Amino acid sequence: MFRNLCSGVTAITAAAILVASANAGAQEGGQKSKGQRVVGKLPAAGELTPAQRAYGLPQNPIVGGPVDADVTKPLTLERAVSIGLAYQNSIAISKTAVDQASARLTQAKSSYYPQVTPSYSYSSALTPSKVYSYDPVTGLPLSRLANRSTTSNAQSSSIVVKQLIYDMGLREASVAQSRRNVFAAEYGLANQRQLVILQVSQDYYNLLRNRELIKEDEKSVERYRTTLDIITTQANVGTAAKSDIFQAKADLANAEVTLLQDKSNYKVAEATLKNAMGIASIAPLALPELTLPAPKAAADTTQLTAYIAAAYANRLDSRQQQENVNASGYALKLAKIQSGFAVDASIQEGYAGNPVSGEERLFSVSVSYPLFDGGNAKAAVRASAAALEEQKRSLDQVQQSILLDVEQSYQVREIARQRVVASQVALDAGEENLKVVRAKELNQLAGLPDVIAAERQRDAAGVSLVEATYDYYVATAALQRSIGVNDPWYQARVPGAKSIVRTVVEP
Repeated sequence: MFRNLCSGVTAITAAAILVASANAGAQEGGQKSKGQRVVGKLPAAGELTPAQRAYGLPQNPIVGGPVDADVTKPLTLERAVSIGLAYQNSIAISKTAVDQASARLTQAKSSYYPQVTPSYSYSSALTPSKVYSYDPVTGLPLSRLANRSTTSNAQSSSIVVKQLIYDMGLREASVAQSRRNVFAAEYGLANQRQLVILQVSQDYYNLLRNRELIKEDEKSVERYRTTLDIITTQANVGTAAKSDIFQAKADLANAEVTLLQDKSNYKVAEATLKNAMGIASIAPLALPELTLPAPKAAADTTQLTAYIAAAYANRLDSRQQQENVNASGYALKLAKIQSGFAVDASIQEGYAGNPVSGEERLFSVSVSYPLFDGGNAKAAVRASAAALEEQKRSLDQVQQSILLDVEQSYQVREIARQRVVASQVALDAGEENLKVVRAKELNQLAGLPDVIAAERQRDAAGVSLVEATYDYYVATAALQRSIGVNDPWYQARVPGAKSIVRTVVEP
């Protein structure tokens, strides 16, 4: 079925589909647009969530040109992925993590620069006091005249420049830790894009799968209805037993139930895809009339070990976790410095304007040691050491998961390829067998049980072919994500980051 429907359609591999889905017209090198440009029909105001009405749609960092968000147009995989990259909140949340980490890095680096603080203060005080009269000769008080309130005013102004000179390396370790956290957040953002591409791609294939299953179900319903009509006619003229009608009715009813179930699955898959794209809309999606080409029968010549090596080199979640390890290493360094002798040196230069103007300078050096703090400093070192060990073990856990992802997607994909070949053979044979059995039945050389068995065999083969084909494409999308190549146009903003190993997943 899939082999025959591919004529006249440009054969595109799953690899080409997912590479294109990274964004049409993307510019290589990680160039980001200043603002997300969205064209097409946006969700109606009534279809926005309360949060979207209050705070607007997410502004995700997208590479490339404008995104057509009109879901009433035929939705290709490429455009579905572009919409997901533009609207998915998980990407926007990852972007906020980058912004927070970048701001903390700026805070940490600020200690390298002089801190300039101009100040001005003014105060006016009204206070009660006793007023006396004094002898002009002796100067002694003569008598108390009255209780009165007096006013006093004071003001001061100055500008002070303070520069940290030395702090035992605390400043350097803090900046390095913050910088590693920024790198981890950048890798996390790029990794989240890959996860969105994977989810949208797989949900898109599952939606196509359900559409194809509905077509198979409709063919089955039509065949069983034809069989029921034939049996009913034969029973009316006496060439078949009336009891044979019950089996034909049951088969037709079961086929109609299956059709209803697959229609329900289609609606669920449609809602799931819209959710993966970040679209809050109840409008149905329009899918193009495109049948995916059958995969090649020949096995993938790229070895599993090559895919695993590419995954270890490319996967951004592994790089992110490595940066978490590096940041924890600097946190341990900070804790060790703070648990020992502390030397702090700074210089302060200023100019006072009021009430006495003039230059002022302060050079300060302080030395301290936590002689006894109830074990607080040493406990902080142990906690930081344990946190570093936790991050190292988490890195190993992430890389083991990567190995599992690659192996599973590779094996599922190759088995699905073999299933497609076998299912196509079964479908071709089932259709021919059904034709033969029906011809025999017309010549009274075969009975109703033979016809029903042939129909069931043909139906099972058709469903198996649909399932195997889309299992193959879903696994291909998973394999491309597993080796970290499904978003080749976005580059995490990490200086000196390793380039993606451009391993191509064979069709």
